[in-house]
Amino acid sequence: MPLTGNALKNLRKLGNKKFRDQQDRFLIEGVRLLQEAVESDFEILEAYCTEEFLRDPAAEPLVQKLKKKARTLEQASARSLAAISDTVSPQGVVAVLARRKVDAVKLLKSTEAESIVVALDSVTDPGNLGSIVRTCDWFGVNGVLIGEKSVDLYNPKVIRATMGGLFHLAIAENVNLPSALSRAREQGYSVYVTDLKGEAHFDQLHYARKSVLVFGNEAWGVSDDLKALADTRIAIRRYGAAESLNVGVACGVVLSALHRLTNE
Repeated sequence: MPLTGNALKNLRKLGNKKFRDQQDRFLIEGVRLLQEAVESDFEILEAYCTEEFLRDPAAEPLVQKLKKKARTLEQASARSLAAISDTVSPQGVVAVLARRKVDAVKLLKSTEAESIVVALDSVTDPGNLGSIVRTCDWFGVNGVLIGEKSVDLYNPKVIRATMGGLFHLAIAENVNLPSALSRAREQGYSVYVTDLKGEAHFDQLHYARKSVLVFGNEAWGVSDDLKALADTRIAIRRYGAAESLNVGVACGVVLSALHRLTNE
């Protein structure tokens, strides 16, 4: 059955940040993300599947989980779901989730002996933000602080690029980073800011067991205000002629070194 005109309109509007903010909800699509969502603590408000998807034996485990977790699960036409899809090849299943709000102050009040937090200053490319979240998930980061001028975490391109990492991590949005970094230092964290002109190479440090790593904007890096709050400014040594290193790649390189050098 087709979705009603109003319902379809509202689902399509979730592609717009302003509407997502107003409704405090966001849209995900595809089997991989739905599988991650049903196993997470995110609330699934609505789910829609095509008849073909509901009849697919391979989809049965996911359908059963959706029946238990989603407030509503309805059948919709492939045409309707294609109209709201942000992908080239829709898989016949979408869901609307409530946004999860993580408090940066609580995130930093870690009682663990080891805690790694990544802070992002004005990261504006959706693919980069999604890749960073995915990378943080891989390296077991305890939390992510997304600064006020960064791209929206629930942008559809960001969500897809996280490859499910969105559902595994504590991620605080719209964070006042100067205030958060000051508080982090009060909580016993050491703050490391990436900087092309940093005084220490990333692979020659012994990182603190409670560390905040700060990565900056794709074009101009970390702001001077945040550099001033750093315990150490770290650089990734350049061997070739490239002007800069992708921020997502930089995040992976530094996190790999941090785990190795913290535990030596």
